[in-house]
Parts: sequence; structure tokens; C-alpha cells
Amino acid sequence: MRKTINPARLVQGAVMLLAGLGFLWLVFTRSYQYYVTPRTLPYLYFSAAVFLVLGVYNFMKLREATHIRRYAHLLALVLPLLMLAVSTKTMDLWSTPLFPAREATIFNDPAYLNDSYAMKTPVYAGRILHGYDEANKTITIMENETFFWLIEIYTDPTPFLGYTVRTMGQVIISSSYLSSDCFSPTRELMSCCVADTYSIGFPCQYDRIDTLTEGDWVAVSGTLVMADLEEYQELRILVDTVEESVKPDEPYVYSY
Repeated sequence: MRKTINPARLVQGAVMLLAGLGFLWLVFTRSYQYYVTPRTLPYLYFSAAVFLVLGVYNFMKLREATHIRRYAHLLALVLPLLMLAVSTKTMDLWSTPLFPAREATIFNDPAYLNDSYAMKTPVYAGRILHGYDEANKTITIMENETFFWLIEIYTDPTPFLGYTVRTMGQVIISSSYLSSDCFSPTRELMSCCVADTYSIGFPCQYDRIDTLTEGDWVAVSGTLVMADLEEYQELRILVDTVEESVKPDEPYVYSY
């Protein structure tokens, strides 16, 4: 008796291979960073390998005869894949090149790795940050260290007052936490996944707020001061320059 192709095996194999290749695409384009933290990278590799193996296994069993053909369980995988496809299309990630090259800026320049600073904040005590130039009283905040510099400076701002701070982020003007003469170049902090992100950044006092556009990426340079307000003091950057900036290599910053 001639064996025919088992359609259930064919569909399962195709879905498994698609899932495995999709996971690898997320990794190789670094698009996974828009959804989860880099800590999940080993799990993504593992998941991709498992799906690819299962896909190959199902194709090896294409001629297997069976009287029961189940498809319903594939919905548990097909639906998330469709949602992921729609999401990546919406965020215009489909055109992302494989192994994208880093775009050089002062905020990821390896030269600043030599200007190190050991954190004193108890939870992170001893952690090494970069871009710290004590002699010239300058702090260049590396694009992946925004959270840690904010924690360090806000924990005890006194040693850093008067320093020139250079940072980058996405312009926020409309926040209720900002005075009318301030904006903030913010980054999105992710603790676990995209569902728990929130914006962090320094308040920046600037006399040309009307020239800024909400959501634009900018590089800011200015002096760190403690501003005296009517009822309290607020740590601010008195802005000297605001310039256009490219998007960072990673869309989010992390607390580890």
C-alpha cells in the first residue's frame, strides 16, 4: 500500500519551523529587545533550537500513517506567532537588517570606558560606571547606564553638583511632573518585559522649550544644579546645548 503525506505532520512541521526561524530572526536582528530583556537571550536560543528540532522531526514523519489527526493544539502556537508578526509590522521592524551594526555616538564610544566610576549607592556599591571625568567635572552618561547614573546622582547629588552632564533620550515635555520651563530626555526602563516599562530621565531647564518636539531623540549637555523652587529644591540640568541624536543601540535600559 502506497503511503501518502500526513497533512497533520506537514502542518505541525511547518508551524514549528516557522516558530524556530522567527525566534532566530528576533535574536539576529536584536528585535527581541523591544519585547523582553537581554537576560532572556539564552531562552530564545533554546526555544528556537527546540522548535527547529520538532519541525525537522515532523517532516521526517511525513509518511507516517495515523487515523487521528489533531490540529487544535497548534492554535496555541499559531495565534502568538500571528500577534508577533502584526506587532513587528506595526513597529516597522520587518526591514531591520540581520546583525545590525552599532551607530557610533559619544554615548557608546569605547573611549569613555577608561573614565570609570565606582558606585556608592548601597544596592549597587562597587558597580563600575563610565564617562566620569573628575578632572574636568564632566559626566558623559553611556546609553546603557542611564538608570545607574540616575540612581547614583539622586541618592547623593552633592558630589556631582556643578558637573557638566551629557545625556541622551526621547523628549518629554507634557509630563505633569515637569515645570513649564523644563523637559526631560528620557529612556524607557524595562524590568522584565515591555509591559512593565516606564520613563526615566533628568529634568532639564531650557529657555527654548518651544523648539522641541515631543518624542524626538536628543543629546543634551548642561550643568547639574539644585534649583530652589517655592516649596522645595529640585535636581536639574541647566541646559547649554540640545542637539539631534540617533536612537540608541538598545531601545530600553535595565536595572541590572
